[in-house]
Amino acid sequence: MFRQIIALTIKDLKVIFKDTGGVAALFLMPAMFIIVMSNALAGSFGTNGDQLINVLVVNLDHGKTGAALVDDLKASGGINVETTWDSQPLTRAQAEQLIVDQKRSIAIVIPEDFSHAVQKAAFDNAAQSAQIELVVDPATSEQVLGPVKGALAGLSQQAAFKKLLPQGIDSMLDAINQNGGSVPAAMRSALEDNGGFTTGKNEQLVVIQETQPANMKIEQYPNTVQQNVPGWALFGVFFISGILAQSILEEKRTGAFRRLVAAPMSRATVLLGKLVPHVIVNLIQITILFLVGYFVLPLTGLPRLEWGAHPEGLIIISICASITANALGLMLAAIAKSEQQLGGLSTLLVLTLAAIGGVMVPRFVMPQFMQSLGVISPHAWALNAYQDILMRGYGIVEILPECAVLLAMAAVMFAVTVRKFKWD
Repeated sequence: MFRQIIALTIKDLKVIFKDTGGVAALFLMPAMFIIVMSNALAGSFGTNGDQLINVLVVNLDHGKTGAALVDDLKASGGINVETTWDSQPLTRAQAEQLIVDQKRSIAIVIPEDFSHAVQKAAFDNAAQSAQIELVVDPATSEQVLGPVKGALAGLSQQAAFKKLLPQGIDSMLDAINQNGGSVPAAMRSALEDNGGFTTGKNEQLVVIQETQPANMKIEQYPNTVQQNVPGWALFGVFFISGILAQSILEEKRTGAFRRLVAAPMSRATVLLGKLVPHVIVNLIQITILFLVGYFVLPLTGLPRLEWGAHPEGLIIISICASITANALGLMLAAIAKSEQQLGGLSTLLVLTLAAIGGVMVPRFVMPQFMQSLGVISPHAWALNAYQDILMRGYGIVEILPECAVLLAMAAVMFAVTVRKFKWD
């Protein structure tokens, strides 16, 4: 019995390892996923000092309080403060354009009268709190925006109190002296070093006003529904690429595909005939998932998925993404040599492209090299186009570049398919 078990084991191992491509995909897939996700999530766990949130800071204040706030932000950790661009001091217009161009997602603008406004808020009962503007790309996740808002709120109050502290102490001590009292020099020094003041009515000296660049049309900030519905819809769209490739290999195995090739039609027509029905399935799939976001998720207490000012753009993006996903499926069918190899390869590609494309982790929290790597993922272009419609208030004209990239990727993959496809 023991010898029989050993013999069967050796036989099956030979069968498994005979398909070298399938075995390679089996081991490569988890390794690649570990590499990609570990790098993508590095910043979330704080294990890498380089994973900082890039924040543009425009300090227009002519007083000392704005400069103190900038210094505190630089020293806070977790935020990479950028006060210059191309070796020149940042202007508000330049910072907003960098956000519109999606080179950065957050900017802090300290107004020119900030120090004076803080002083008035502290000592004038009729004055309003001083304001700082937080200019944000509407597609920025709360996962990134929340820590920046928290740090800015705390540090702005700290900078204001630090600069006002001497004035508050002096006012208090002068009032004592004017009323006939006296304070020893040593006590005065200790108070100036450690004391505080409670002058004025404003407990909150500084308030944060959240806004967006002037060129972005709709002030709508993302929530969990707007982030996850389009992202995971894309994951499902590209998951069908493996199903398409699997159906082609199955038809080859049964001989059905040979009969299609023998029909009086071009080979490109045969491939397009396989692509179109799966594109239709994808469009039905996307429609259902977006309707779930609109009708079902609110029943669970989540926000409703709003479709933006130009929902017709969602249709164009969905068509382009579906064509690209199924072109990937055709290419997989062309290069895979067995069903086992296809299973591993399709899973590897779909998961990796989804990860670096921002479906599982927003791209702006990834290291810079991962963000750059993401441009090879069709998920990144499609997700960005969806966010242009859903969150940034854009229309069809603005999403055309992303759609053009998706169709270009599909054309390249279709060309590889035609060249590499084995018709026998």
